[in-house]
Amino acid sequence: MVEHLRDLLLATLPQGIPVLLPEDAQEPFTATTAKDAQGRPKVGGGERGLGAYLTAHPQGYVQVEAPQGLSAGLGSQYLIQVACVAPTRADADALAHTAARAVSSRAGGQQTRYTLTTPPSSRALSVHAAWAGTFILTARKG
Repeated sequence: MVEHLRDLLLATLPQGIPVLLPEDAQEPFTATTAKDAQGRPKVGGGERGLGAYLTAHPQGYVQVEAPQGLSAGLGSQYLIQVACVAPTRADADALAHTAARAVSSRAGGQQTRYTLTTPPSSRALSVHAAWAGTFILTARKG
């Protein structure tokens, strides 16, 4: 399910915007800008963590969270949170709105297995100068 979401997002979002799966969630927080001769993080040099990741990806990135089960059986349903992280509130909002439109069903438009449960909203992150635009999807297994 999360791989399907990633594929829909990568097909729609501007090239170069990473779409991370649940197992990649720590990647932005372990990023570094300075490396030594062997490619390891340079001690005492350069920005680290989310700031370094956003420096490498100034348009931001999308984090797809692990699905949370709502019901079991043939008509299984899940909640999936999607976070769009960018250096500014405007960029996070724009990325979240684009991502939400890329994956969610719309009346009279595209039909996917994902329904927008909460509209995109943004908040400042406590680390660095970054914003997250988040939304929640309801997904049916299929």
